[in-house]
Amino acid sequence: MKWLKRLDDNLEQGILIITYTAMLIIASAQVIFRYVINYSISWSQDLLTYMLIWSVFIGISLAVKRRRHIKVELIFVFLTEKYQFYLKVFSNVAFMIFCVIFSYFALVKINKLIFVNPQISESTGLSMWMIQIAVPIGLLLSFYRLIVDTRNLYFERQKENAEEEGEI
Repeated sequence: MKWLKRLDDNLEQGILIITYTAMLIIASAQVIFRYVINYSISWSQDLLTYMLIWSVFIGISLAVKRRRHIKVELIFVFLTEKYQFYLKVFSNVAFMIFCVIFSYFALVKINKLIFVNPQISESTGLSMWMIQIAVPIGLLLSFYRLIVDTRNLYFERQKENAEEEGEI
């Protein structure tokens, strides 16, 4: 179970470190090949694009995990802690609904790319479903992180309530 906790704590970060390192190596190789050797690596640009797509959707999950995703915080200044809690939970639930709906339609498209109309990237030779599966994987991972965050919000709220009752 210790390894499972470590995986949960470091999954997105590990994937992003590997992805960005590979992107740096490929981009550097492309520059060296293009300007020093005068030869262009035909597959590098497409592969960099595909890796960027993966890193964006995995990065969404990491942002959710760290509570660093995009949100309007001005309204929190005007709300009490109780209503801030409700707004955070509502925001998480709305984002969860978005993740499920978007993932569903992405999986429908991926199903078509695998079974109905398979497509292959000419430059890399990768099946297009391998690139586009980043969308549902990243969003379903975000969905999981939102569930964990909502649970944490609930426990934080309970702890605050218990502390307030203890002070009175």
